[in-house]
Amino acid sequence: MNSILRAIATRLRSLRLVHKLFIGYILLICIPFAVFGFVFYRQMYMNQLDHFKSGKTQMMEQAYRNLEVDLTKIEAMYPLFQNNTSLIDYLGGFSAGDWDQAYIYKKEIGPTFSFAYISNQLVDKITMYKADPKVPILAPEVEDIARFSDQQHAEAEAVDGLPPNKGLWVYGASGDRDLLPSIRYLHKMYNTSYTRTVGLLQLTLNDGLIKQFFNTQQSKDEVWRMVADASGRVLYEDPAVELDEQAKSELLSRVPQAGMASFYTKDRRYLIGAARIERFNLTLVEVYKTRDALNIGKEAGLAVGIGLLLLTLLSVLYFTIASSITLRIVRFSRHMRRVDDPKNAIYPVDEGGADEIGYLISAYNSMIRRVDELKQVVTQTELLKKEAEIKMLQAQINPHFLYNTLETMCMLAAMNDDNEVADIGWKLGKLLRYSLSKTKDESTLGAELENVRHYLDIHRVRMGDKLIADFMIHEETLLLPCPRFILQPLVENSILHGFKNVRGPAELRLELLAEESGVLLRVSDSGSGIPAERLTMIREVLEGRLPLAEISASGGIGLHNVNERLKAFFGSEAKLNVQSIEGQGTVITSYLAKGGRRHA
Repeated sequence: MNSILRAIATRLRSLRLVHKLFIGYILLICIPFAVFGFVFYRQMYMNQLDHFKSGKTQMMEQAYRNLEVDLTKIEAMYPLFQNNTSLIDYLGGFSAGDWDQAYIYKKEIGPTFSFAYISNQLVDKITMYKADPKVPILAPEVEDIARFSDQQHAEAEAVDGLPPNKGLWVYGASGDRDLLPSIRYLHKMYNTSYTRTVGLLQLTLNDGLIKQFFNTQQSKDEVWRMVADASGRVLYEDPAVELDEQAKSELLSRVPQAGMASFYTKDRRYLIGAARIERFNLTLVEVYKTRDALNIGKEAGLAVGIGLLLLTLLSVLYFTIASSITLRIVRFSRHMRRVDDPKNAIYPVDEGGADEIGYLISAYNSMIRRVDELKQVVTQTELLKKEAEIKMLQAQINPHFLYNTLETMCMLAAMNDDNEVADIGWKLGKLLRYSLSKTKDESTLGAELENVRHYLDIHRVRMGDKLIADFMIHEETLLLPCPRFILQPLVENSILHGFKNVRGPAELRLELLAEESGVLLRVSDSGSGIPAERLTMIREVLEGRLPLAEISASGGIGLHNVNERLKAFFGSEAKLNVQSIEGQGTVITSYLAKGGRRHA
């Protein structure tokens, strides 16, 4: 396999640039366009299928809800008869000689039947079966219950097992698939105390219930309708249904046991919408022909036309870009062959650009300029180095001269009984001796702490009792090696910046707490705190996300210096953590690991 790939790569390298561009056109334009067109067409087709299915599902949901409402209205007709005391009295027992009761039937019972017919147009027939054979039949709506039991034995048994608050929905198949099944609602009638059955109410519906369900889903698309029972047996179907019995059985097997479902057949030729009506255990089905409904042919033709236009535009764009690349490369190579004098080797900037070729030309021009700049850089570096050495020599002062001068001042102050000045001078000398010591860059926390105490004593002379310094020091931390000047800048930051605008007591607390694997350093003050915007900037500089130049010379540079030296000596975990709330003070913490790495 590798040998084949190497052979292909060798062959491609030997081809002319035009041939390579043509191969690139086939691979980069034609093939991707064909694949994209196929994917786009398929996605468009699938989106239309989803949209078509969604619309039909919404219509079926509306039809299903309407049907449920109609069934509920029909069930609500039962109390109309049960609450008619005259009707209940009539069904409970009637004397043939009591003509007053016959009058009451015509006056108070008959209108109930009339009202029921008028109030619901779906009711085709109302039949009241009386349980007592002695009760005379005074109207066509009344029949003996024995007749119902003889004709509908199974339904009679099912009704007998119902509680008083339940009715029974049943259907009757005509045997002809061109006719819709009849729907009936049965409910037992009780005496006023609900202790005895006095009759049976039967509401026979016309075919408007199912037709109304189908008509709610009015569609200009060709649709076939079917009605099936729980076993999948087709009771009704449109004559135009093109599905064979096997296809019908397959789609009916996918109908849910309750509620509604919309799904496509495996070949997506048909969309099936089905609703299982649990009350009378029938399934209402609508079948849509997908291709006729979507009219995909017209849209496909439009998509092909747009695709060809897009392919033409892409081809023109590709060859325009390709030709511009080759021309720039040819001009640049011709310029390089023509150059004799390096001073004239700079390629015109307007021939460059922002792409890779432009970058190559810029790099070439930079390389040419660099040849001339290197000589100047070397010369300038040497001059700066010599100037720095001269300035360093001029600024060099013998520390012993400063120490001797301070000791002389201290002695004079002591001789004049000015002990406070003598003490300040002595502590200032200690600070200078610690600062100007050149023996080593490494110290201990104990030495750092002593230097901080001297520093605070000097400031206490200026600030008086306003400065309150508190130390929490574990003795075992004082021997930990550390870089010089890591404590004084932190304390100095609090005094010079934290207490700058504070009128009340200036409280400062320094803590060196021994832990299992290191020392916890914490410096806190009760100063004015740091504004949120500047605190964010300081943190980002300490974490390396912003350059040091973003911090002004007021306070942040010292923190950055300490932070870098701690990380170099103890590792990255020793970085400073600055917490501050404006007006409430500042807390700076760091964790110093034992046996620092001493990378400083």
